Amino acid sequence: DEFNRTSLAAASLGQVHVARKGDTLYAVKIQRQYLRELFEVDLGQLRQVAAFADGLDLQSEGGILDRNTQRDWVGVFEENKRLLYEEIDYLNEMKNCDRFRNNFEKVRHIRAPKTYPEFTTDKIMTMEYLPGIKITDIEKILEEGLDPVDVSTKMAQAFLEQLCRHGFFHSDPHPGNVAVEKNPQTGDARLIFYDFGMMDSFDAVRRKSVVDFFFAIYYDRDVKAACDALEGLGCLRTDGDYDRIAVERVGQDFIDRFQETLQTDGQWESELSEEEKKFRIRNQRKKLGEEFLSLNKDTPFVFPPTLTFVFRAFFSIDGIGKTLDPKYDLTRLTLPYLKELLDLKDGSALKTTLLRIGKRIGLRPEDINQAVTQPRRTAKVEDIVTRLEQGDFKLRVRALDVERQLDRSKITQKTTFQAVIAGLFLQSAIAVMLTGVAPPVVAKPLSRGLFAVAAGFGISVPLGILKMRQLEKYNEKYGVK
Repeated sequence: DEFNRTSLAAASLGQVHVARKGDTLYAVKIQRQYLRELFEVDLGQLRQVAAFADGLDLQSEGGILDRNTQRDWVGVFEENKRLLYEEIDYLNEMKNCDRFRNNFEKVRHIRAPKTYPEFTTDKIMTMEYLPGIKITDIEKILEEGLDPVDVSTKMAQAFLEQLCRHGFFHSDPHPGNVAVEKNPQTGDARLIFYDFGMMDSFDAVRRKSVVDFFFAIYYDRDVKAACDALEGLGCLRTDGDYDRIAVERVGQDFIDRFQETLQTDGQWESELSEEEKKFRIRNQRKKLGEEFLSLNKDTPFVFPPTLTFVFRAFFSIDGIGKTLDPKYDLTRLTLPYLKELLDLKDGSALKTTLLRIGKRIGLRPEDINQAVTQPRRTAKVEDIVTRLEQGDFKLRVRALDVERQLDRSKITQKTTFQAVIAGLFLQSAIAVMLTGVAPPVVAKPLSRGLFAVAAGFGISVPLGILKMRQLEKYNEKYGVK
């Protein structure tokens, strides 16, 4: 009966208007025109940029640009493209909204608007009108008698619930898409989520891998289980063509430092000063220099495109949390929440508890299996040793110091070869000019050509020396020679 032409909110893809039909208020989301045509032009150019980035293989120290991590920028582009086209399909967004609301149906502090399919098309979506306080508006939150710290905690737990239990999560939880209201029944804060166009999902394998990874680093301190979980998430290569022992040693060092910080309520590395960071990095390289070099050479880690929006959501939630609470720490908030995920680790909370007890006393199924199959394993080891003695097998040993010597030798040999060739062409040019072995008409252009070739090889010589110095500095940085 009534439609407010002045938009309530506007964004790059559409705008929201308030409408009334009878006594019911609706929020009507209307898509901007020609978005698909604009996408086709812009995405075509971004595809070229992604291919260029793959070819260039940009690297830096730390993060996803580290040399120990494989990157697929075209894959990241395709993931963005998929979700972007899903975002402009409002029928798909309506299904996402209904699924999200049903997932949190029994959670009192999470709310999502109802949808009205009879008033929805692929470009117009009609929802329940749910006004609220912007989640980063601390002043209004306090005026309403709500606790910003409680809001930040509920926001973090809501995302962990989406990621670990539902496997269906909001990929764009920025402050414009989350609001706060006072729950009339309990008087505490209740979160309202909007804009369900950009949603993504985890299958059961990846969802369990996330839970297993959290348990491995928070409770079990089990680096092998953590690496297995990373393989399940696609963050660690599964081909085995890398030094898994080096990965586990570096991982164990990370878990030890993580647990120390967690238990002593200390500072995370991101909170340290630059000098403290440098001091800690130097100590790590001194302790694990060989392992870091092995990781940089083998590139065992992978940045899976499917996790692009998981990281984006984490960054958004972290920013909201630190706005609401200066002491906000998503890492520490995860620990108490894990107790609620016991039923996801092994299928049931009882099974997980029994397995953890069994691990402590050595009565897990794998421990019993180990005892039963031990004679066969011993016989197999004896067979392998016998065949080694007979020469049926060849033992391969990786010596990193030998690999480094070979790298130096390759650079030295190449530089020496280029210097010799440069000298050869230089002498030939001088001989052609001074000895008169060729007619003047031929000698002049021929000598110039020989000088040019000599100069080309000659320039490579100082570049080779520079490359050798860079290699030495790189090795020294990790405490090896």
